[in-house]
Amino acid sequence: MSLLDENLQQHFAAIVEGSNDAIVAKDLNSIILSWNPAAERMFGYAAGEVVGRPITLLIPDDRQHEEVDFIDRLRRGERIQHFETVRKKKNGEFFPISVSISPIRDRTGRVVGASKIARDITAQHRAAVQQRMLLSEMKHRVGNSFAIAGSLLRLCARQTSTVEDLLT
Repeated sequence: MSLLDENLQQHFAAIVEGSNDAIVAKDLNSIILSWNPAAERMFGYAAGEVVGRPITLLIPDDRQHEEVDFIDRLRRGERIQHFETVRKKKNGEFFPISVSISPIRDRTGRVVGASKIARDITAQHRAAVQQRMLLSEMKHRVGNSFAIAGSLLRLCARQTSTVEDLLT
């Protein structure tokens, strides 16, 4: 291995180790091959607990079909970008993630596995829920304001005989 190749490997390793996103490699049988520190923090499993095991242990039962679809698409050389789904932590808690998956190829170009980059999007989901609640509250309050204004206009209209009087 050349010095350049060795330096590149060290750079790539530093990027994977220092990432705040979970970076996981798996083979085409969905067996976990590598697991970075961010994956440990996100999912609650140490690398030694999951390397060599199926990645499906992170997938809720009702979403197991997603892995089958991912593998089919990867075999065709496709990439999956920013796919939003739900995954399961070691403690059983479900949480939303955005995942991007890229095929890993051997020297001949044949797809032999996948690299997955997952980001916990719990905070974004909470913010979206809060935004919907605030917009709903604003809509309600604006509606109430228009109802009060309409009632005042109707009351004033009963006490006048012409449009000019009402305008005054």
